[in-house]
Amino acid sequence: MLGTLAGTAGALALPAGTADAESAFRSGAEAQRGAVDADRAFFGVWNATSHRWTVPARLDYASAATLAPVERAVKAGDYAGAATHLCEHLRKRKARTLPVRRNGVLRPELVDLVLDHIWTLGAGEILQDSVTVTGTDAVVEADVTDALIRSYASGYAAFFLMARHKEPSTAVFHSRSATSGRPTLVVTGSDGTTVTIVATADTYITAGADAKRVFGHAAKLQVRDEGPGAFTARTRKAYVAFQLKDLANAPKSAVLRLTGRNATSRRAKQVLVYQTRETFDEATRCWANTVQNTFSWQGDRGGFDWKGPVGSDPEYGYQLARFSFAGPMAEAYRKSGDEKIAAGLAGLMLDFVHDADRYGTPYGAGSFPRSLDSAARVVSWLQAYEILRSSTSLTPHMHLELLRTLDKSGQYLARAGGPAPNWMQAQKWALASLALYFPELVGSPAWLANARDFLAHQLSHALYPDGGYTEATDGYAHGVAATFVSLMAYFRDNGHELGGAADLRRLAHFLADQNLPGGWGPSYGDSGTADRRPAFARLANALGDEQLRYVATDGRKGVPPRHTSVLYPDTRVAVLRDGWRSDASYLRINADRGPHAHPDDLALTVYAHGRLLLPNMGAFTYSSDPRSNWLRKRTESANTIEIDRRAQVPGRPGKLDLFATNDVFDFVRAWSNATSGVRHTRTVLFLRHLAQWIVVDRLDPADNAPHTYRQNWHFLPDAHPAIDHITKMTTTRFADGANLQIVPADAGHLAAQVRDGWYSPAFYTVTEAPYVTYTQRCPGPAEFATALIAQPHGVTTKAAIDRISITGLPAPTATALVIRFSPQHTATLCLAHSSPPGVIRFGSFSFDGVLAHIERDGERQSWLLLGGRRLIYKKMALMTSPTRMPDVAVHLDPATHTVALTGSRLIPSTDQARALRVHAPWAKSVTVNGRHAPVARHGGTILAAALR
Repeated sequence: MLGTLAGTAGALALPAGTADAESAFRSGAEAQRGAVDADRAFFGVWNATSHRWTVPARLDYASAATLAPVERAVKAGDYAGAATHLCEHLRKRKARTLPVRRNGVLRPELVDLVLDHIWTLGAGEILQDSVTVTGTDAVVEADVTDALIRSYASGYAAFFLMARHKEPSTAVFHSRSATSGRPTLVVTGSDGTTVTIVATADTYITAGADAKRVFGHAAKLQVRDEGPGAFTARTRKAYVAFQLKDLANAPKSAVLRLTGRNATSRRAKQVLVYQTRETFDEATRCWANTVQNTFSWQGDRGGFDWKGPVGSDPEYGYQLARFSFAGPMAEAYRKSGDEKIAAGLAGLMLDFVHDADRYGTPYGAGSFPRSLDSAARVVSWLQAYEILRSSTSLTPHMHLELLRTLDKSGQYLARAGGPAPNWMQAQKWALASLALYFPELVGSPAWLANARDFLAHQLSHALYPDGGYTEATDGYAHGVAATFVSLMAYFRDNGHELGGAADLRRLAHFLADQNLPGGWGPSYGDSGTADRRPAFARLANALGDEQLRYVATDGRKGVPPRHTSVLYPDTRVAVLRDGWRSDASYLRINADRGPHAHPDDLALTVYAHGRLLLPNMGAFTYSSDPRSNWLRKRTESANTIEIDRRAQVPGRPGKLDLFATNDVFDFVRAWSNATSGVRHTRTVLFLRHLAQWIVVDRLDPADNAPHTYRQNWHFLPDAHPAIDHITKMTTTRFADGANLQIVPADAGHLAAQVRDGWYSPAFYTVTEAPYVTYTQRCPGPAEFATALIAQPHGVTTKAAIDRISITGLPAPTATALVIRFSPQHTATLCLAHSSPPGVIRFGSFSFDGVLAHIERDGERQSWLLLGGRRLIYKKMALMTSPTRMPDVAVHLDPATHTVALTGSRLIPSTDQARALRVHAPWAKSVTVNGRHAPVARHGGTILAAALR
């Protein structure tokens, strides 16, 4: 930790600050001896008598003519001179191609904060502005326009206040409990009108003895920070929240108006205003239960210690050590020419080296704290160094220490393993980048070969045989794909080719299949949702793939993928969709496993009519925060069945064992043993273009004891679901756009309840969200039968489900239902739970297959059949087949004398030995898979199609 880097950013003197930093880094006799040993280990030791290297150098002096002066100085024992010549070489060498990474832009105030040792993890806390209070109560205003524009759609905005400088004074602000001067938002709408909104929640938190104390009803909000480290017992932060329901128009500008003063000093005190993208409860929030992502070491003579503060998200220490800010800060230096930034950033890098070299990792600062973080830091440092290397603020020993640490990273990453594909890919990316950027390092040729050989085959090991990704998260899968695109370009730009393009294509198409209609990711596993269209555009360009381009542009360019619904049997995922555009309907079901998986086997994601109706709820953080634990570790947070209030165990046996798809309907059946002692089987029938799904859940326990089964359905925060307490039907009530009806059978046996859960669309962002539970408790097998009906805006039809009797097979082996949409519009369904079944009689029908779905709407009928050979109505054969039907849909319209036959294996045929027989004596026109076909008649039946 460098004492000279403490204090405010403005206090960093140049170039004296740099010299002081280096002096601190290399001061003391012990440090000097260590520096000499380190120089000898890096530059090598030459024996002039034997004319050989007694300590091999880490530099390849033959790699560049301009390294000759370095070698001569080393052979003469002049290591200080060697460092000076190496600095000259590095400053003057030609620019080298770097890995593709978008450095982004840091606002000047954020640059100053990082230089002043104030750092934020992720994008859940976003600096907005600052306010300054004096010894007298006064109104102060912070510009929070950015936050209001970002939060408007959610209807909620929250902020927190923290001290800019560490000094012993306390800012106090009137809370919403005060008699005057309460916190307000003043919002100017797009129509020019101004609305003032009073805070709906506020509090402050403090460390130390009061860490568990709640201050939600205090009349004053306190802000303070002082002393060493990330915080002390006197640190206080304030939180303020607003409901935005009174905003009729999108905000054009907004200010946060506070009334406050410096309560303990007459001096001016600066307070930072951040947006926080999580909801909070003023009645329970305290220091002990708040996961904070912004901490300050300002004024601490030690600066960052490069570890996560006590109580912070576990990622804090990992991410800080990755130096993600280095590239943007170097870019700020390049644009401004401000040497304060160059010296400050180099000082932070040296500070890290000094601290991390003492933390006991195998290669010191080159390997702290983990291989994944070391890899990310290598790439960040290379990006920054290419800009900083010409700065006069970097002394020869600064260049040397950075290069020496990068060399340690290379040695470490060439050997390190990793627990997941994305982890290993990051390490080899960094190793290749280091080798190509610094050919001067003696290990570079071997590092490049190591990385190239691994990466060329990495994707083949990261994919299941069906092409699915082995980590159960779309966010990490997209990260791997994006990195591979960059790697291919990087190798090519440096005169090398990287294999693996075929595997990248397989991964890209798997990701496209998982993607929601319109371009957004489905957010499964440890992932947030995001617009994936730019990622698919890059993949389309890299692979020359027009199907990916279609996905990237929502159908405006490219060609449609050759399929819609798809099964990934090895990955244990199926997606049922009727199209790729934003108006398509979509359902995803999974029994996946692997790193970042959630306990959510057989969970559903549902999208229709342009809206995500049943979302995955996200992850929030990797911390032990109760909301994170609920989202990541509780089955209750997923659209599946929770058994006996136990969380599933990811990775237990499961399978998607039956799948069928055609242009009329899709069918999937899956089972999972993720809750020990009970097998859960979920079957979904998707009625394409109707945006309807019939879901049958079967629970088969290994014992006869009573079990509690809870079926959960989760919604977006603004869904406002309501339950009809007679039918138990749940209806969402979005203000506009599509809605969803959840229609259960057995209403009298189910307890239905709207509950409060959490939704995290992105890491470090979380808000409350409703969900509905249907609960039953019983011994032996149990079943839920549910219709999911997506309805466009303005459509409010209601459905009801009743069970009908079954004969021919024992009742537990099959399910039979009648769904009533209106007196003229009904559907009768029979679903067998075993394959192949016997003849099942249900109502007036009988069938010998897995699925029969007969829908009547006036005179029109539709028959959806899977696995059987005959459908009988009373004693009349409606349809027969000489062999079992894989999937067949028949649409009959007597009014137009038309019959439409659809099936994945149907071909036109009138061959009496092979053709299907359909009872339609009135038919005049028949189509097979959308094309007109010849018709033969046999009594009252027609023959037009056979199974190929």
